[in-house]
Amino acid sequence: MPISSKNKSLVIWLIVVLVAFLILSVGARTVPSSTERVSYTRILQVVAAADASNTDASIVIQGNTWELKVEDKTYTTIAPLTDKTIEDLSKHKGLEVRFKEPEKPSIWLNIFITWLPFIIIFYFVYRFFKNSPKGGGVGGKMDNFGKSGATIIMPGIDNTRFEDVAGCDEAKEELEDLVEFLRNPRKFTEMGSKLPKGALLHGPPGTGKTLLAKAMAGEAEVPFILAAGSDFVEMFVGIGAARVRDLFDQAHNLAPCVVFIDEIDAIGKKRGGPGSGGSDEREQTLNQMLVEMDGFAENSGIIILAATNRVDTLDRALTRPGRFDRKVSVGLPDANGRQQILNIHTRDVPIDMDLDLETIAKTTAGFSGADLANLVNEASIIAALEEAPVVDNDHFEQARDKVTMGKPRKSMKMTDESRRATAIHEAGHALLAYYLEDADPLHKVTIIPHGRALGLTMQLPEDDKYSWSKKENLARIKVLLGGYIAEKMFYGIDGTSTGVSNDLMRAKQIAETMVKDYGMGSVGPVYFGSTDTYGNRGADTSDLAKEEFDDAVKEIMEQALREAERLLKEKREHIVILTNMLLEQDTVLESELEGMFGILDIYFEDDE
Repeated sequence: MPISSKNKSLVIWLIVVLVAFLILSVGARTVPSSTERVSYTRILQVVAAADASNTDASIVIQGNTWELKVEDKTYTTIAPLTDKTIEDLSKHKGLEVRFKEPEKPSIWLNIFITWLPFIIIFYFVYRFFKNSPKGGGVGGKMDNFGKSGATIIMPGIDNTRFEDVAGCDEAKEELEDLVEFLRNPRKFTEMGSKLPKGALLHGPPGTGKTLLAKAMAGEAEVPFILAAGSDFVEMFVGIGAARVRDLFDQAHNLAPCVVFIDEIDAIGKKRGGPGSGGSDEREQTLNQMLVEMDGFAENSGIIILAATNRVDTLDRALTRPGRFDRKVSVGLPDANGRQQILNIHTRDVPIDMDLDLETIAKTTAGFSGADLANLVNEASIIAALEEAPVVDNDHFEQARDKVTMGKPRKSMKMTDESRRATAIHEAGHALLAYYLEDADPLHKVTIIPHGRALGLTMQLPEDDKYSWSKKENLARIKVLLGGYIAEKMFYGIDGTSTGVSNDLMRAKQIAETMVKDYGMGSVGPVYFGSTDTYGNRGADTSDLAKEEFDDAVKEIMEQALREAERLLKEKREHIVILTNMLLEQDTVLESELEGMFGILDIYFEDDE
């Protein structure tokens, strides 16, 4: 923690004062360098010698301290004043003996010396707490322990507007009337309208919920108060509630304004669950939040926005009308939304004139706004490392592969047999993705290791998908089983590798979802996805029903395995060709296979 010049001066003076008092405290008891400290016996010997030589000698006794002066020498010792010592001194008639009262140390000096180190320590601890950036708790402001620690952005400081937010047009529309209310509340109050107290923004991470809230405040040109749900959670009971009160006090002082609580599920989870007590800190914080939302008047000009990725975990008292009146879904952007987001994030990036953002948007299905921002950044980094003047399509292709598959491990050395086995495995995936009508189109296949994978087969959907049919789910399972089937075809059942583990796990998960959630198995339209209070899935299902579900899952897996195996056996020569291509060039694009496989298919059809 940096110390200001003012504080440095104060610290220096404190150190000087401490040293000075330490010197003073021991100064009176410090023996001058010309004084010789001796034993009591030696004192008597010196006195006897002085008597024998008729030398003047004097002794001063102060408490238990004896100071003997003989000519220009001084001797000191520590001895009690007893009858024995008095008798020893009385033997020497020429010795002058004087007594002094023992010095009594200053009470205030002792108190100051005792407490000064603690005062200095307390000062540094106080400065540490006071100057730490966050309020409350360890590392927070000691004098602001119950403060919310919210960030306040005044109008004009941040110029974020709705035009800076893309890919969530419906969500923006739901917030626009709130903006209009903040701009012109009289228009609504004259019609008897009441301003919603709050709006809950929910959706996957990275979809722009925080940006939407900030843009809303920017459009309305009102203060924006930003807090995180975790800021209210403390180990000390009552601190969270105090911070909630402080947050709403700030809102009242700044009204009209927008208050945004990010990750509200940190304090807003359902009460009364397993292991939760009715008086713990989190629940007290939530109760205070409910009280504050009920406490401020309608049409006060305060809009409470909150964001969460888990709306299903929130307490119903928090989401009922009168508190968070609106629930605004902020989902993943579609192809058009992704293109708009890419346009925003490439504003300050030198891009190639031939860069096709529309195609990039189509090939990034499932990307959130944050993912797309990261994609643009990665592409610009790659271009900078290559010292390219602009960012082009190839840079975006590399960035997408890096984001989706991980950084290529080109330095990893594999044996020839391992490369061949990997190529056969990936060829099995690729051939099924290429030929299955209901599978997502093949984009590329590579045997360059990425992350923990020795090879990868990449599929890119042509359009955004929001649901999958039974045939499409079966095709997904078949593609996943392709690697296992190809290995078995060329190496036998005993030659299959551990590389099929992840494929089998994902295939089984799809099959289980088909049976237990979508009614696509032989057991029919029966939903198995319900959970009990403790989150156990299918807890109310009988053992017999569970066996039927397991049999249905196994049936789907076996069906997909048979059909995929039949197709790959028909395309055995195709697997060999693709394997050799992968061994030669590491990566093969779907476009490279079209002409070659087309000729092969015609050849085999004529041969039949």
